[in-house]
This record gives sequence, C-alpha cells and structure tokens, in this order.
Amino acid sequence: MSFAENVKSEIEYQDIQIKELAFKTGISRSTLTKYLSGKESQPGVENAVKIAQALGVTVEYLVTGKTLDEMQTFQARNVLRQYLSLSDFNRRTIEDLLHSLVSRQIPQNN
Repeated sequence: MSFAENVKSEIEYQDIQIKELAFKTGISRSTLTKYLSGKESQPGVENAVKIAQALGVTVEYLVTGKTLDEMQTFQARNVLRQYLSLSDFNRRTIEDLLHSLVSRQIPQNN
C-alpha cells in the first residue's frame, strides 16, 4: 500500500476527520487532501512526521505498511493516545519519570 492508502486506512481505523488531522498536525486541510488523493507527491519528512505523530504510528508504517506485531502495535497506540491526551505538564512529568527509570536501570546479564 502507498503512503496515501496507509494514511487513509489509519484515519478510517481511528474514525477521525481530515479536519481533525489538519488541526493536530498544523498542515492545511487542502494539503492533506492532496496527499490523500495522490494528486501531490508524498509529503516531505517534516509533514510525514507530523502526520505519523498525530495518528500515533511511525513514519515507517505510513510509508511501508510494516508494523510491529499486532499486540505491540495495539498496546503502543493505546499508550500513545493516553500520553497525547495529557497536559504539557503531565507529559513532561511522564518523560521525566521514564528518563529516571531508564537511567537507574540495572543491566541484565544474559
């Protein structure tokens, strides 16, 4: 599937409107419509990243259709949606907590 087809599929899956995606990404509705219609080439990296972040998926997924195993994808989407629904303050708190946990993690011997 193409970038446009993968974005369309994700929009349908998440049941959101193009105007919502435009709001979340800061990309005009008309530009998004061009990307989705195939009238315009694929977006540049910056816009592809914005679209992927707004949809809670990776750019690789939108370009290639390849993804993690289904359960990991489902879990990651749910976590990302919850994270994105937080206030900026709470997002920074989560980021600080994750950084703290990762930095004090004890390496495991295999």
